[in-house]
Amino acid sequence: MWVKGNKKSKLFYIKLILKYIFNLAFFKYLFKITLYKIVNNVHGLASVNVGINTNIHPTVIIRSPRLVFIGDNCFFNHNTILNGGKGKGKLIIGNNVQTGPNVSIYAYNHHFSNTEIDIMSQGYDDLDVLIEDDVWIGAHSVILPGVKIGKGSVIGAGSIVTKNIPSFSIAVGNPAKVVKNRD
Repeated sequence: MWVKGNKKSKLFYIKLILKYIFNLAFFKYLFKITLYKIVNNVHGLASVNVGINTNIHPTVIIRSPRLVFIGDNCFFNHNTILNGGKGKGKLIIGNNVQTGPNVSIYAYNHHFSNTEIDIMSQGYDDLDVLIEDDVWIGAHSVILPGVKIGKGSVIGAGSIVTKNIPSFSIAVGNPAKVVKNRD
């Protein structure tokens, strides 16, 4: 609702909004995000080894795709991050695995033990991640390097998996702990 006596017209505000939307920064951002999507999705999906009948949402990010191996009949929900290692750490995902949204799986982590050197300069630990068949990983969960999640396991939403999870287990929490067996 316009206040009586307002000297600026609706046209003025429309022009102002259009000026901010369609400026050079907007087009630079649009170009960057489009290029990022092309490089990530097209190159990433072309380089990753994916089984048949696997559904990968367009917003899934795949890093180091040559080190990511995905089985058959999997489903990766939106905003999932699949990170192969920086050098040799493989991310191996079995058949019939599904994730909730915003799941992150990493096959590498930073070294950080030397306090005399900044963390970025200390390199990485590359450790394989193995997710066996028929695993469900709940929304917002994080799977860290060197972890094996056994067949038929369920990882509860928001869990941080730092250690191996046995087959047919339900694990929840930070760090994730087995709270129940499925058998």
